Amino acid sequence: MQQDSNIYKIISATGQQVIFGIEQVLSLFGPEKEAVMNTRQYPWTKDVEQGYDRIRAELNTILADYDSIPNFDDLSAEQRRIVTGERRWKTYMLYAYGARFEKNLSQCPDTDSVLQKIPGMVTAFFSIIEPHTAIAPHRGPYKGVLRYHLALQVPIPADSCGIRIGDSVYHWQQGRSLIFDDTVTHEAWNNSDDIRIVLFVDFKRKFPFPINVMNDAMIRLIKVSPFIASIVDKVEKGK
Repeated sequence: MQQDSNIYKIISATGQQVIFGIEQVLSLFGPEKEAVMNTRQYPWTKDVEQGYDRIRAELNTILADYDSIPNFDDLSAEQRRIVTGERRWKTYMLYAYGARFEKNLSQCPDTDSVLQKIPGMVTAFFSIIEPHTAIAPHRGPYKGVLRYHLALQVPIPADSCGIRIGDSVYHWQQGRSLIFDDTVTHEAWNNSDDIRIVLFVDFKRKFPFPINVMNDAMIRLIKVSPFIASIVDKVEKGK
């Protein structure tokens, strides 16, 4: 379904209203109330960080065919509204709300094995912010997941790129983890002359029963939504 069609817009607006209602319930039960999480609360981050060298080696192979990596706004029209600057935000998709991109995953099996160590992982891709590009303030689509970044390539000096989450600014550290609630307004920028790359992951928040069942059901619905279906179709067709 074309993302600029009237039917898509109607379905999208309806879906957003449903998500908003569910998020009100999730907000009452989510154990994490802060915008940025202490990674020590998530022991699996150490396993992911230990896989840095293997992930980086596979990323280098992917970067060798850099021009084939799509711009995120070519896959999702929603991203077109928030990307500004001289260059682009590029993505090499691996998972999207549980949908697997087999061709891409075949190029990075070690990365896939590391991703399996993340409990509740639903979305994963290599996220590349090109030089002199900014991602305008925005919020993520759904409160039932948390956002994880493993920094894979950070320009020098480190303060030439960063991310503001709520009222605080953070700078990625090579090989280190960052976890945050992406429904808190955030923005990112790369003012350097080099690319910034992170392994970008969404994973399920932990909720008590039966809220966890409702969250799982919502994630399954998002997987079959026109928004995700359009991305899956474009990635699989190599667009």
